[in-house]
Amino acid sequence: MVNWKIEIAYIGKEFFGFQKQPQKRTVQRVLESLLSTLFNEEVKVIGAGRTDAGVHALGQVVNFKTNKEWEEVKLKEVLKKLLPDDILLKKVERVDDNFHARFSAKRRWYMYIIYNNKEKNLFLKDFSWWIEKPLDKEFLIQSAELLKGEHNFVNFAILEKNEDTNIYIENSFWVFNEDFLFFFICAPYFLRKMVRFLVAGMVEVSLRNRNLEDWKEYLNGEKGKRFSIPSPPQGLYLYKIDY
Repeated sequence: MVNWKIEIAYIGKEFFGFQKQPQKRTVQRVLESLLSTLFNEEVKVIGAGRTDAGVHALGQVVNFKTNKEWEEVKLKEVLKKLLPDDILLKKVERVDDNFHARFSAKRRWYMYIIYNNKEKNLFLKDFSWWIEKPLDKEFLIQSAELLKGEHNFVNFAILEKNEDTNIYIENSFWVFNEDFLFFFICAPYFLRKMVRFLVAGMVEVSLRNRNLEDWKEYLNGEKGKRFSIPSPPQGLYLYKIDY
């Protein structure tokens, strides 16, 4: 039995997320179908992180096990030719049998892109969140700084039953380049839609629709309701996975 680890990037526009769903085109479904045909056996793919419909990935990692042997170089060549245009193969390698794309991961990085300009850019609509009103960058910086450390994110996620909402945020910061605003966040794991809720919340603070004191209270899980609606999925990217 061979345990394979591959790293991929993908455009999320035409996918209903990563995780397999009945009658839906998902990244996991596409990979399992292709790999099962290629290896002539049923192949189950494990992803490092789930992404919602419309969310992109720059460094998604998956692993799968097969009975059939392949040379790494040959497998990489074949997969590059067979994968659809919206999935890019970055790396292929054999790994230890104990490697698990999800449970072996130490931390996950996400990036969110905002295009902040009064004029809409047609060519960016599928890859960023367009915000017409000027954003106060200092408030974005302060709200991102307050995310660092352990917080109860019950007010910033769609929760599953008995899910632990206390998460330690290892890093959180904004990078600005003219009209483009890039948010980066790193933690061992994230709750469903958590990053999108956080980005939308910081935008609310930046637009002065909410204040930093509210932000602090909600980060302590004190309010029992969501701070904002989630930001659009097309601005979110699974940036990289650290092992």
